[in-house]
Amino acid sequence: MTSPLERIKLYPDESKRLIGIKYEDFIVLVTLAEKKHLEKKAEMEKRKIRLIASGGGRKAEMTSAEGVCLCLVYLRQKPTFEILGLLFDVSRTKANNTFNYWVKILREILPTSQVEEVKNDDKKYQ
Repeated sequence: MTSPLERIKLYPDESKRLIGIKYEDFIVLVTLAEKKHLEKKAEMEKRKIRLIASGGGRKAEMTSAEGVCLCLVYLRQKPTFEILGLLFDVSRTKANNTFNYWVKILREILPTSQVEEVKNDDKKYQ
């Protein structure tokens, strides 16, 4: 099964159907989200007390583009986190954690009206 991100890269015209925005807008959104992600990461590093030198440890399972795509697929399609995890080849918990992380970043980037629509829609489905 191909990842929705791979599908969007191969067929940019289908991005509107899969994630609700045009491919060009998706690329811009990923760039803005990655910039915000790096700012948050730098802020966390300032406050972190290290026992082990930086650069060590396990590498991230998902890129920022995959994280944003996962978040948009969930907001557009409303699959369960198990299905979302299968689509992106991660566990259900990792899909849930990834969604919650990136939706906070997207709330800072997207205009307020779109965020309010997501909040109302989210309440309706819960």
